[in-house]
Amino acid sequence: MTIIYLIRHGQKHTHVGDPSLTEVGIKQAKQTGQYLSQFPISKIISSPTKRTIETAKNIAETMDLEYSSDNDLIERMNWTDPNVTRNEFFQEWIKSTNNRDYVPKYGDSSKSTGKRVSQLINKIADEHIVLVTHGGAILDYLRNIFGDEKISKLRKQYDEGEDYQMQNCAINKIIIDDQPTLELLNFVEHLSEFSE
Repeated sequence: MTIIYLIRHGQKHTHVGDPSLTEVGIKQAKQTGQYLSQFPISKIISSPTKRTIETAKNIAETMDLEYSSDNDLIERMNWTDPNVTRNEFFQEWIKSTNNRDYVPKYGDSSKSTGKRVSQLINKIADEHIVLVTHGGAILDYLRNIFGDEKISKLRKQYDEGEDYQMQNCAINKIIIDDQPTLELLNFVEHLSEFSE
């Protein structure tokens, strides 16, 4: 049996590029590490972006563990081009959320992102693992494994269109046995300050 704790990164700065965590995000990551300390975590793996690396580092320091990174955990789309407006980026994001086969201009389809995360998880055997990644990548994986109905309560209407809401440093716990089980979804009770 493998137990996966899929963690969204902490609150980040909102500029284009590869933003780092805010002070709130660092605090969220440390509180996540404190909460996860009760479990026999053997490994922490992060997406290679600044916000996820900083989240993993703070979780790892709190738990006195090492961490590594893996490209399979990268977000579906990253807003890295300063010539692309925030609105243009989010229109592509919403389109790829609602049409899971659509390959957006700035990244991967929702289905293929979920498959990437699955590939990494399938390499892990009989351990308690923390994977620090992005809200979209987590939701893409969950949608592939459990379907949209299981996570329907996370649907939210934004100005740009309907999407899923995943809180910063939310914990999503998946037990992988004969059948995968979703034990925690968007769990944030360990945090003193919430953000999305």
